[in-house]
Amino acid sequence: MSTAFGGGDPAAYSRPAHDVPLRPVPAEVVAEWPPGTFLENLAPSAAHPGSWLVTIPSHNRVDRVDPDGKQHTVAELPNAVTGIATIGVGTFALSGVMGGAGWQLVRIEDSPGGTGGSGGAVHAADTATVVCDLPDLRLGNGLAWDGHRLLAVDSALGHLVAIDPVAGTSAVWLAHELLGPLEPNSPLPGANGIAVHDGYVYVTNSARALLVRSPLTSDDPAGELAVVAAHLAADDFDIDPGGRCYLATNVMHTVLRLDPDGGREDIAGLEQGAAGATSAALDPRDPTALYVTSTGGMLNPPAGGVQPSRLVRLTLVR
Repeated sequence: MSTAFGGGDPAAYSRPAHDVPLRPVPAEVVAEWPPGTFLENLAPSAAHPGSWLVTIPSHNRVDRVDPDGKQHTVAELPNAVTGIATIGVGTFALSGVMGGAGWQLVRIEDSPGGTGGSGGAVHAADTATVVCDLPDLRLGNGLAWDGHRLLAVDSALGHLVAIDPVAGTSAVWLAHELLGPLEPNSPLPGANGIAVHDGYVYVTNSARALLVRSPLTSDDPAGELAVVAAHLAADDFDIDPGGRCYLATNVMHTVLRLDPDGGREDIAGLEQGAAGATSAALDPRDPTALYVTSTGGMLNPPAGGVQPSRLVRLTLVR
């Protein structure tokens, strides 16, 4: 269900509510990092089927996690690395200084024969190549492929930037007040996660507690922006073919399933390893597997303090 935004007070959408039932699905911790490691986003490795690439902005790094849980440092960059997407022509990520100019799209080289190393000496010049500058980003976040271009979220400026990774060009495609933060010093970002489904781009706004969408082929994407769900604590997320959204709630320490009819249910919580859950991605090889990254609760520590950061595999129950 969606509602076109027709003006009014945007702050009316900024009240999150998380009174939903928790019905946990089977969960397995695949890998852990020390407390204080901020895992942001993830994408499947094209070169190593079954493995996942995880961005770590706290350490300016991209790690690969193999199915057996082994971790390999794939790339170390000069600045934070956030959104990541694997597409037909390669794996790409956003990198830059949080809140500053100078963001770039980089190509991550994760070769079939490469093993990297757990914390080994891996250099950006070897495994991360700059594709283009992104002058319209100040706080790059989610990144998604819509079939023709990459769409990058800016959490500070409240817009989406369309990027051609082959031509190395970019431009603002969608800007709207509902994509922006509530206030400049808000502890939560504005537009955050992004996913493409059935001809639409979906975006979460963490500060405004919103999920919105706009048609990908629209000549006026801002004019056709619609609210899909309000009062929704959400970070990065994914959408299955049936339209069910799986959202990492970060400060709520859960993974939330949002059904097409508006129904909500947490499918993982603290006991499943979702403390500070930041992103969720469906396994392209197994539709019953959902992979989740977490920070251990760095932004809102659970009882007992910040936990190890984790990559968790959830088995979805249909």
